[in-house]
Amino acid sequence: MANKTLLRTEKLLTLLSDGKFHSGQSIAEELEVSRTAIWKLVQKIQDWQITVYSVRGRGYQIPGGLALIKKTPIEHALAANNKLFKELILLSSIDSTSTYLAQDWRRNPGNGRVCIAEHQSAGRGRKGRPWISPFGANLYFSIGVELPLGLSALGGLSLAVGICLCQTLNQLTNEPVKIKWPNDLLMDDKKLAGILVEASGDTTDSSFLNIGVGINWDMQSEQGKSIDQPWANLKCNLKRKISRTDILAKILVNLDKALVDYLNFGFSNLVELWPQLSAMYQKEVSIHLPNTIVHGKEVGVEDNGALRVEMDGSVKVFHSGEVSLRKKLWAKDD
Repeated sequence: MANKTLLRTEKLLTLLSDGKFHSGQSIAEELEVSRTAIWKLVQKIQDWQITVYSVRGRGYQIPGGLALIKKTPIEHALAANNKLFKELILLSSIDSTSTYLAQDWRRNPGNGRVCIAEHQSAGRGRKGRPWISPFGANLYFSIGVELPLGLSALGGLSLAVGICLCQTLNQLTNEPVKIKWPNDLLMDDKKLAGILVEASGDTTDSSFLNIGVGINWDMQSEQGKSIDQPWANLKCNLKRKISRTDILAKILVNLDKALVDYLNFGFSNLVELWPQLSAMYQKEVSIHLPNTIVHGKEVGVEDNGALRVEMDGSVKVFHSGEVSLRKKLWAKDD
Protein backbone atom coordinates (compact mmCIF):
# COMPACT_ATOMS: atom_id res chain seq x y z
CA MET A 1 0.00 0.00 0.00
CA ALA A 2 1.34 3.41 -0.97
CA ASN A 3 2.53 5.55 1.88
CA LYS A 4 -0.12 8.23 1.28
CA THR A 5 -2.89 5.64 1.38
CA LEU A 6 -1.51 4.21 4.61
CA LEU A 7 -1.44 7.66 6.22
CA ARG A 8 -5.03 8.29 5.17
CA THR A 9 -6.08 4.89 6.48
CA GLU A 10 -4.46 5.61 9.83
CA LYS A 11 -6.07 9.05 9.97
CA LEU A 12 -9.49 7.51 9.25
CA LEU A 13 -8.87 4.91 11.95
CA THR A 14 -8.06 7.66 14.45
CA LEU A 15 -11.22 9.55 13.50
CA LEU A 16 -13.43 6.49 13.96
CA SER A 17 -11.69 5.31 17.13
CA ASP A 18 -14.01 7.53 19.24
CA GLY A 19 -16.89 5.13 18.53
CA LYS A 20 -19.12 7.88 17.12
CA PHE A 21 -20.70 8.16 13.67
CA HIS A 22 -18.83 10.35 11.21
CA SER A 23 -20.51 11.42 8.00
CA GLY A 24 -18.93 10.56 4.69
CA GLN A 25 -18.82 14.25 3.83
CA SER A 26 -16.92 15.23 6.99
CA ILE A 27 -14.46 12.38 6.50
CA ALA A 28 -13.92 13.34 2.85
CA GLU A 29 -13.15 16.92 3.87
CA GLU A 30 -10.85 15.86 6.71
CA LEU A 31 -8.87 13.39 4.58
CA GLU A 32 -9.15 15.42 1.34
CA VAL A 33 -10.40 12.41 -0.64
CA SER A 34 -13.51 11.42 -2.59
CA ARG A 35 -16.43 9.48 -1.12
CA THR A 36 -15.37 6.49 -3.24
CA ALA A 37 -11.87 6.65 -1.76
CA ILE A 38 -13.35 6.58 1.75
CA TRP A 39 -15.03 3.25 1.06
CA LYS A 40 -11.71 1.78 -0.11
CA LEU A 41 -10.05 2.99 3.09
CA VAL A 42 -12.85 1.48 5.16
CA GLN A 43 -12.31 -1.84 3.38
CA LYS A 44 -8.63 -1.69 4.33
CA ILE A 45 -9.56 -1.18 7.98
CA GLN A 46 -11.93 -4.12 7.75
CA ASP A 47 -9.07 -6.22 6.37
CA TRP A 48 -7.50 -5.72 9.82
CA GLN A 49 -10.59 -7.47 11.24
CA ILE A 50 -12.06 -4.26 12.65
CA THR A 51 -15.83 -3.91 12.46
CA VAL A 52 -16.97 -0.72 10.73
CA TYR A 53 -20.68 0.14 10.48
CA SER A 54 -21.88 2.04 7.42
CA VAL A 55 -25.36 3.54 7.92
CA ARG A 56 -27.07 5.64 5.27
CA GLY A 57 -27.67 9.15 6.55
CA ARG A 58 -25.34 8.73 9.55
CA GLY A 59 -21.99 7.72 8.09
CA TYR A 60 -19.34 5.37 9.45
CA GLN A 61 -18.74 4.06 12.96
CA ILE A 62 -16.48 1.61 14.79
CA PRO A 63 -18.88 0.24 17.42
CA GLY A 64 -17.47 0.72 20.89
CA GLY A 65 -14.51 2.63 19.50
CA LEU A 66 -10.83 1.71 19.85
CA ALA A 67 -8.33 2.59 22.59
CA LEU A 68 -5.35 3.11 20.30
CA ILE A 69 -1.78 3.28 21.54
CA LYS A 70 -0.61 6.91 21.74
CA LYS A 71 2.92 7.75 20.65
CA THR A 72 3.50 11.07 22.45
CA PRO A 73 3.23 9.86 26.09
CA ILE A 74 5.67 7.02 25.36
CA GLU A 75 8.12 9.41 23.70
CA HIS A 76 7.94 11.70 26.74
CA ALA A 77 8.59 8.80 29.13
CA LEU A 78 11.58 7.63 27.11
CA ALA A 79 13.00 11.13 26.65
CA ALA A 80 13.05 11.60 30.42
CA ASN A 81 14.54 8.24 31.36
CA ASN A 82 16.16 6.25 28.58
CA LYS A 83 19.72 5.85 27.31
CA LEU A 84 19.44 3.37 24.41
CA PHE A 85 16.17 4.03 22.53
CA LYS A 86 16.38 7.19 20.43
CA GLU A 87 13.53 6.62 17.98
CA LEU A 88 9.95 5.39 18.38
CA ILE A 89 8.03 4.02 15.40
CA LEU A 90 4.28 3.41 15.81
CA LEU A 91 2.48 1.61 12.97
CA SER A 92 -1.14 0.61 12.51
CA SER A 93 -0.27 -2.58 10.67
CA ILE A 94 2.94 -4.34 9.63
CA ASP A 95 3.91 -7.87 8.73
CA SER A 96 6.14 -8.18 11.81
CA THR A 97 7.75 -5.57 14.06
CA SER A 98 10.90 -7.72 14.23
CA THR A 99 11.08 -8.03 10.44
CA TYR A 100 10.50 -4.29 10.07
CA LEU A 101 13.33 -3.46 12.47
CA ALA A 102 15.76 -5.87 10.82
CA GLN A 103 15.13 -4.26 7.43
CA ASP A 104 15.17 -0.74 8.83
CA TRP A 105 18.49 -1.39 10.58
CA ARG A 106 20.11 -2.63 7.36
CA ARG A 107 19.10 0.62 5.67
CA ASN A 108 19.95 2.90 8.58
CA PRO A 109 22.10 1.41 11.35
CA GLY A 110 22.97 3.49 14.39
CA ASN A 111 20.61 4.72 17.05
CA GLY A 112 18.52 2.27 19.04
CA ARG A 113 14.85 2.23 18.15
CA VAL A 114 11.50 0.73 19.09
CA CYS A 115 8.82 -0.41 16.64
CA ILE A 116 5.25 -0.81 17.94
CA ALA A 117 2.31 -2.07 15.90
CA GLU A 118 -1.41 -2.35 16.52
CA HIS A 119 -1.60 -5.33 14.16
CA GLN A 120 0.80 -7.85 12.63
CA SER A 121 -0.10 -9.81 9.52
CA ALA A 122 2.83 -12.21 9.96
CA GLY A 123 3.91 -11.99 13.60
CA ARG A 124 6.74 -14.36 14.46
CA GLY A 125 7.35 -16.46 17.55
CA ARG A 126 10.14 -18.83 18.49
CA LYS A 127 11.28 -21.42 15.93
CA GLY A 128 9.29 -19.74 13.17
CA ARG A 129 5.92 -20.26 14.82
CA PRO A 130 3.26 -17.65 13.98
CA TRP A 131 2.32 -15.11 16.64
CA ILE A 132 -1.42 -14.36 16.51
CA SER A 133 -1.73 -10.57 16.31
CA PRO A 134 -5.31 -9.22 16.01
CA PHE A 135 -5.68 -5.45 15.72
CA GLY A 136 -5.59 -3.55 19.00
CA ALA A 137 -6.08 -6.68 21.09
CA ASN A 138 -2.55 -7.03 22.46
CA LEU A 139 0.88 -5.40 22.67
CA TYR A 140 3.35 -6.07 19.86
CA PHE A 141 6.72 -4.35 19.83
CA SER A 142 10.38 -4.90 18.96
CA ILE A 143 13.53 -3.20 20.17
CA GLY A 144 16.56 -2.77 17.93
CA VAL A 145 19.80 -1.83 19.59
CA GLU A 146 23.52 -2.33 19.06
CA LEU A 147 25.59 -3.21 22.13
CA PRO A 148 29.38 -3.50 22.49
CA LEU A 149 28.98 -7.17 23.36
CA GLY A 150 29.90 -10.06 21.11
CA LEU A 151 27.45 -12.86 20.42
CA SER A 152 29.34 -15.07 22.86
CA ALA A 153 28.43 -12.70 25.72
CA LEU A 154 24.66 -12.78 25.15
CA GLY A 155 23.83 -15.89 27.17
CA GLY A 156 20.90 -15.16 29.44
CA LEU A 157 19.76 -12.07 27.54
CA SER A 158 16.24 -13.40 26.87
CA LEU A 159 15.97 -14.31 30.58
CA ALA A 160 17.08 -10.80 31.57
CA VAL A 161 14.32 -9.39 29.34
CA GLY A 162 11.84 -11.85 30.84
CA ILE A 163 12.81 -10.92 34.40
CA CYS A 164 12.39 -7.23 33.60
CA LEU A 165 8.94 -7.85 32.12
CA CYS A 166 7.91 -9.96 35.13
CA GLN A 167 9.04 -7.33 37.60
CA THR A 168 7.25 -4.56 35.69
CA LEU A 169 3.97 -6.45 35.24
CA ASN A 170 3.92 -7.84 38.78
CA GLN A 171 3.65 -4.28 40.08
CA LEU A 172 0.36 -4.00 38.19
CA THR A 173 -1.30 -7.42 38.39
CA ASN A 174 -3.32 -9.36 40.95
CA GLU A 175 -2.10 -12.71 39.59
CA PRO A 176 1.71 -13.22 39.58
CA VAL A 177 3.53 -13.32 36.26
CA LYS A 178 6.32 -15.90 36.01
CA ILE A 179 8.87 -17.06 33.45
CA LYS A 180 8.82 -20.37 31.63
CA TRP A 181 12.38 -20.91 30.43
CA PRO A 182 13.62 -19.70 28.04
CA ASN A 183 11.29 -17.05 26.65
CA ASP A 184 7.64 -17.24 27.75
CA LEU A 185 5.73 -15.47 30.50
CA LEU A 186 2.90 -17.31 32.26
CA MET A 187 0.01 -16.22 34.41
CA ASP A 188 -1.88 -18.95 36.27
CA ASP A 189 0.08 -21.46 34.14
CA LYS A 190 -1.33 -19.89 30.97
CA LYS A 191 0.74 -18.13 28.33
CA LEU A 192 0.66 -14.37 28.74
CA ALA A 193 3.62 -13.25 26.64
CA GLY A 194 6.49 -14.37 24.46
CA ILE A 195 9.98 -13.03 23.81
CA LEU A 196 11.97 -13.49 20.62
CA VAL A 197 15.63 -12.41 20.67
CA GLU A 198 17.51 -12.40 17.36
CA ALA A 199 21.16 -11.36 17.37
CA SER A 200 23.68 -10.73 14.63
CA GLY A 201 27.19 -9.39 14.60
CA ASP A 202 30.69 -10.29 15.71
CA THR A 203 31.47 -13.13 18.10
CA THR A 204 33.50 -10.96 20.44
CA ASP A 205 33.11 -7.21 19.75
CA SER A 206 29.56 -6.03 19.02
CA SER A 207 26.12 -7.27 18.14
CA PHE A 208 22.76 -6.00 16.88
CA LEU A 209 19.90 -7.17 19.06
CA ASN A 210 16.36 -7.44 17.73
CA ILE A 211 14.16 -8.14 20.75
CA GLY A 212 10.53 -8.87 19.93
CA VAL A 213 7.81 -9.01 22.58
CA GLY A 214 4.14 -9.94 22.37
CA ILE A 215 1.84 -9.56 25.39
CA ASN A 216 -1.79 -10.67 25.44
CA TRP A 217 -3.95 -7.75 26.51
CA ASP A 218 -7.65 -8.28 25.75
CA MET A 219 -7.74 -10.95 23.05
CA GLN A 220 -11.14 -12.52 22.49
CA SER A 221 -11.66 -16.28 22.38
CA GLU A 222 -12.49 -16.18 18.68
CA GLN A 223 -9.30 -14.25 17.90
CA GLY A 224 -7.10 -16.71 19.78
CA LYS A 225 -8.81 -19.94 18.74
CA SER A 226 -5.81 -21.13 16.70
CA ILE A 227 -3.40 -20.86 19.67
CA ASP A 228 -2.47 -24.42 20.68
CA GLN A 229 -2.10 -23.84 24.44
CA PRO A 230 -4.02 -22.11 27.24
CA TRP A 231 -3.48 -18.34 27.26
CA ALA A 232 -4.27 -15.43 29.56
CA ASN A 233 -5.06 -11.72 29.12
CA LEU A 234 -3.35 -8.99 31.09
CA LYS A 235 -6.24 -6.51 31.16
CA CYS A 236 -8.56 -8.65 33.28
CA ASN A 237 -5.85 -9.24 35.91
CA LEU A 238 -4.82 -5.65 36.66
CA LYS A 239 -4.99 -4.14 40.14
CA ARG A 240 -6.21 -0.85 38.66
CA LYS A 241 -7.27 0.47 35.30
CA ILE A 242 -4.33 1.44 33.13
CA SER A 243 -4.02 1.92 29.38
CA ARG A 244 -1.88 -0.07 26.96
CA THR A 245 0.00 3.16 26.29
CA ASP A 246 0.97 3.66 29.93
CA ILE A 247 1.94 0.01 30.41
CA LEU A 248 4.07 0.08 27.29
CA ALA A 249 5.81 3.26 28.47
CA LYS A 250 6.65 1.59 31.82
CA ILE A 251 7.92 -1.53 30.08
CA LEU A 252 10.18 0.35 27.67
CA VAL A 253 11.67 2.58 30.38
CA ASN A 254 12.43 -0.51 32.48
CA LEU A 255 13.80 -2.49 29.53
CA ASP A 256 16.17 0.33 28.71
CA LYS A 257 17.54 0.17 32.26
CA ALA A 258 17.65 -3.64 32.17
CA LEU A 259 19.71 -3.65 28.98
CA VAL A 260 22.13 -1.08 30.40
CA ASP A 261 22.49 -3.24 33.52
CA TYR A 262 23.04 -6.31 31.34
CA LEU A 263 25.71 -4.46 29.42
CA ASN A 264 27.51 -3.65 32.66
CA PHE A 265 26.96 -6.81 34.70
CA GLY A 266 25.73 -9.58 32.39
CA PHE A 267 23.16 -12.09 33.63
CA SER A 268 25.03 -13.31 36.71
CA ASN A 269 23.57 -10.67 39.04
CA LEU A 270 20.03 -11.84 38.12
CA VAL A 271 20.51 -15.54 38.86
CA GLU A 272 19.39 -15.12 42.48
CA LEU A 273 16.00 -13.80 41.28
CA TRP A 274 15.25 -16.96 39.31
CA PRO A 275 13.71 -19.11 42.09
CA GLN A 276 10.97 -16.57 42.83
CA LEU A 277 10.20 -15.76 39.19
CA SER A 278 10.41 -19.17 37.50
CA ALA A 279 7.10 -20.90 36.80
CA MET A 280 8.80 -24.31 37.03
CA TYR A 281 11.38 -23.96 39.79
CA GLN A 282 11.62 -27.16 41.88
CA LYS A 283 8.90 -28.77 39.72
CA GLU A 284 9.07 -31.88 37.60
CA VAL A 285 9.43 -31.02 33.94
CA SER A 286 9.74 -32.65 30.54
CA ILE A 287 12.42 -31.36 28.19
CA HIS A 288 11.90 -31.90 24.47
CA LEU A 289 15.17 -32.48 22.65
CA PRO A 290 15.45 -33.02 18.86
CA ASN A 291 15.26 -36.81 19.08
CA THR A 292 14.03 -37.58 22.58
CA ILE A 293 12.23 -36.32 25.67
CA VAL A 294 13.94 -36.34 29.06
CA HIS A 295 12.48 -35.72 32.49
CA GLY A 296 13.81 -34.12 35.63
CA LYS A 297 13.36 -31.33 38.15
CA GLU A 298 14.20 -27.73 37.39
CA VAL A 299 16.70 -26.50 39.98
CA GLY A 300 17.82 -23.13 38.64
CA VAL A 301 19.85 -21.42 35.93
CA GLU A 302 23.54 -20.87 35.26
CA ASP A 303 25.29 -17.50 35.01
CA ASN A 304 24.96 -17.77 31.22
CA GLY A 305 21.20 -18.45 31.38
CA ALA A 306 21.41 -22.21 30.79
CA LEU A 307 18.79 -24.29 32.60
CA ARG A 308 19.82 -26.60 35.45
CA VAL A 309 17.83 -29.83 35.68
CA GLU A 310 18.27 -32.55 38.27
CA MET A 311 18.14 -35.97 36.59
CA ASP A 312 18.94 -39.34 38.18
CA GLY A 313 20.80 -37.79 41.11
CA SER A 314 22.93 -35.34 39.13
CA VAL A 315 22.42 -31.89 37.62
CA LYS A 316 22.53 -31.47 33.85
CA VAL A 317 22.63 -28.18 31.98
CA PHE A 318 20.53 -27.29 28.92
CA HIS A 319 21.18 -24.24 26.76
CA SER A 320 18.75 -21.85 25.12
CA GLY A 321 17.58 -22.95 21.71
CA GLU A 322 18.04 -26.65 22.42
CA VAL A 323 14.92 -27.36 24.44
CA SER A 324 11.35 -26.42 25.10
CA LEU A 325 9.78 -26.94 28.45
CA ARG A 326 6.51 -28.57 29.44
CA LYS A 327 5.16 -29.67 32.77
CA LYS A 328 5.27 -33.42 33.14
CA LEU A 329 2.03 -35.06 34.21
CA TRP A 330 3.11 -37.53 36.83
CA ALA A 331 0.96 -40.54 37.69
CA LYS A 332 -0.04 -40.85 41.34
CA ASP A 333 1.98 -44.03 41.77
CA ASP A 334 5.20 -42.63 40.21
